[in-house]
Amino acid sequence: LEAEFEAGLRREADQESMAAARAELGATVLWGQLARRVGSDTVVLAGPRAFRGTVVASYPKFLVLRGADGAEHLIRHGTAVSVALAPEPPSLRPTPAATTRRYQFALALRELARRREPIRVLLADGTSCDGTIEAVGSDYLEVAEHDLGEARRRGAVRARRFIGFAAVVAVTL
Repeated sequence: LEAEFEAGLRREADQESMAAARAELGATVLWGQLARRVGSDTVVLAGPRAFRGTVVASYPKFLVLRGADGAEHLIRHGTAVSVALAPEPPSLRPTPAATTRRYQFALALRELARRREPIRVLLADGTSCDGTIEAVGSDYLEVAEHDLGEARRRGAVRARRFIGFAAVVAVTL
């Protein structure tokens, strides 16, 4: 009887720890889970597009993925995004710091504009726009459209395009 009682206590303790783990998982958001998996190889489906690569960073509004060719993709979290990871989870990193929560999509785009990085903006309608980010507002970006192989010069700019963040699937460097 004593052995049965102890086995029952162990089962109860196991059930309580599983319930606590489920409760903790239930409070975790997608970007936080992905931030704990930095370095993992993944496939991200964003609308009709698939991105393959390694998770570099994850923030509240977007994920940074580095492809095998070295290209970096800033992929917005949204309703049309799903992430496939390896079946065996890697060792998890700690939960991201509070300062990570403040790094927003607009801040990343402003840094790209400051550096004058040539980018490709992939849009929800399946089209894309190549050029250099000129300015970033609170909910949009302005792109000077030109060929990625050309420097952003007045003669190379074909148009200026204003794009709402809601239309952006990803920004590729």
